[in-house]
Amino acid sequence: MAESLQDFISVIVAWMRGQYEFDPAAAELDFGGTNSSVPAWEMDLGGGHRLALRGRIDRIDLSRSGDQALSVVVDYKSGGKKLDALLIEHGVQLQLLAYLNVLRHWENPGKFFGVGKLVPAGVFYVNLRGQFEGGRTRDEVLGEAGAEKSPYRHTGRFDAGALPKLDRAGAADQFNYRLNQDGSLRKGSAEALPRTEFERLLDGVEARLKEMGRAIFSGEASVDPYRKGAETPCEFCDYRAACRIDPWTHQWRVLRASKENAA
Repeated sequence: MAESLQDFISVIVAWMRGQYEFDPAAAELDFGGTNSSVPAWEMDLGGGHRLALRGRIDRIDLSRSGDQALSVVVDYKSGGKKLDALLIEHGVQLQLLAYLNVLRHWENPGKFFGVGKLVPAGVFYVNLRGQFEGGRTRDEVLGEAGAEKSPYRHTGRFDAGALPKLDRAGAADQFNYRLNQDGSLRKGSAEALPRTEFERLLDGVEARLKEMGRAIFSGEASVDPYRKGAETPCEFCDYRAACRIDPWTHQWRVLRASKENAA
């Protein structure tokens, strides 16, 4: 474990020195808690109702420019994890993008970060253990040039317009993207998004949270787990003994991409 952590720190520091123009600005940032100095993110649901989001963000990185700063949310994981477009669309995987929306809607970040506005730039999962390909020996796995960095590549979603700050060297080893020879984003890039698409993604997460809030106030509490391919959340649920779903006969809520996202 000590060697693994040492490898991780070595790679992260090299990226920060050579190409990543963001600086860590906060760690384990608690917002909306009883003793927190950072407010909850409150959303107006209409009808006199409001939804307050509270939580704790692993790490916030900023790239400052004048009175505003590009902002990145980083979430540490002990294993591999990726954002899934279908789970995001159906409101199953919202946490990381919701955290970035917290920064996006922060009305007065100056007291905490010294800037008047936080501009969302990206969200990333970081695997502390690294995602290594199999091999007979450590030397075999790490033998190729740059192979020591690739296991710690960040996964998530980010604004492609922020790439000059995210990856000044254009190395494409810390983040998952590819560019054409003319510098444009290569078609099919799932994680690097044009600015308008990235903002639309954040808007969609906010809309989904509001939809959930309205459902809560309306008293909706149906037992309606999803199915994505052969995957269901029930195998990880602590309340199986209460809901008594029969996995062989239950009519699952099958997740399908909307026509817009399928296209």
